[in-house]
Parts: sequence; structure tokens; C-alpha cells
Amino acid sequence: MLRDTLLGLMAVMSLAMPIMPLAAHAAHTGGPKNAARIAELKQEIFALAETFKGQGDPDFSRQRAFEPLITELLRLNPQPPIADRLPVLAGAWRQVWGPYDYRSNGARGVDPATDPDRIYQVVFPEGFYVNVAPSDVRDRGATRDIVLLKGEYQVATVDPDMLQVRFVRFTKTEQAKAKQGLWQLAAQSADQTLDNQSTILPGFLVRLFFGGGGLREVYTDDTMRITYGARDLTDRSDEFIYIMRRMD
Repeated sequence: MLRDTLLGLMAVMSLAMPIMPLAAHAAHTGGPKNAARIAELKQEIFALAETFKGQGDPDFSRQRAFEPLITELLRLNPQPPIADRLPVLAGAWRQVWGPYDYRSNGARGVDPATDPDRIYQVVFPEGFYVNVAPSDVRDRGATRDIVLLKGEYQVATVDPDMLQVRFVRFTKTEQAKAKQGLWQLAAQSADQTLDNQSTILPGFLVRLFFGGGGLREVYTDDTMRITYGARDLTDRSDEFIYIMRRMD
């Protein structure tokens, strides 16, 4: 029961800084013709993600709909290993479409506490990230808490695009007292200067119940991030795609 409750809270955190300047993108686009098609593909991917927003994916059909677009995008704009893309990865990202529920043991549904328009991940170059999202507090009506889940990452050895992650801290603050955009709370949470921040679960229990997994970062540039999350670094059968847009 405790594990189900914790995973339910994690649903709104479904992915893991002061925002750093972007590094130059290392991949070559192959000239203006490719650049135009790359821009078109990115818009198509974002548009498709918007049509799926707030929807689950029990049969993987929505995830599969992205595959031909991503395949073409990577053909035109091949990506260097994630170790070389870490400066580009750093910053604040909003989830356009991705997982909305972790309680249903792989059913890939939607938790009603989730606000699909406000799920963020802020990646810090120091090797950690913070997931930020509001969550319904059902016993207080429409009141929402903002939950913040901190994870640590390192480049994995099993795949040149893979980040190995583990969760280390789970906190919250009250939305009514937050005076900034949700993603802007991540840096204050990370250095523990966020007003009204309280612990949801002690760190050792976060590591025990939440564990970690992998983020397979297949595409990153100045506006778009495409990554696949999974609990196992080598088993891709349960991967869930995240389509993410950089925050300005």
C-alpha cells in the first residue's frame, strides 16, 4: 500500500539548476535543405504530442506513431553520444507528452491528479535533476501541492545515449505560496532555500521505494528533447517516450 501511494505521487513526476547557456549543437544538419526538413519534423512531432496530451497509451500505439518521424529526424540530424550533449541537455524542459501514471503496473494510463500542462524537468550540469509538477491534494478540495523529486544521473556504460538515474529526495511546497513558474522552483529546491518546502519521504526511503532506472536520450537540441525512460537499463520493452520542449 505504501509503495502504491508513493508511486501515485511519482506519477506527476514522470521523468530527473540554474539554467545554463546552451552549448553549440554538435550534430551537422547537412545544409539548408536538411535544416528546413528538420524544422518541419520537429513541428510535426510537437503537434502530434499536443494531440496526445493528457492521454495514456496502454497499447503503445501513440508511442509508435512518433517512430517514423523520429527515425527521419535522427537520419537527418544524427546525435553524438549523450556525454557530448550534456551541456545542451542542461536547462528546464516541459513535458509535452509522456507518462501520466506509475501506479497501474504497466497499464500506461492517466492519474487524475496529474496536470498534463505543468510537468517539468530541470537538468543541472552538476549531475542531478529535479522533476517539478503540481499534484491534487484530494482531502483539501482543489488545493494543490507542488511536488519536487530530485534525481542524480551519470552516463551509463551500456548505451552511448543512456543516463543512469537514481532518485534521492522527495519534497513539496504549497502552490498558493509559490511566486514563480514551477520550473523556477527547482534550483531553490536543490539548494534547500525554497520557502515552505517540506519532506514527503526521507531520503533513504526514496532510494528504497523509488529506486532509479535509465533515460535514453535520443535527441537533444536548443528547443526539443526526446528521451525514453525505463526502470531497466537494458530492457526496452517497457520504455515510455517523453517529448519535451525547452522553457524560454
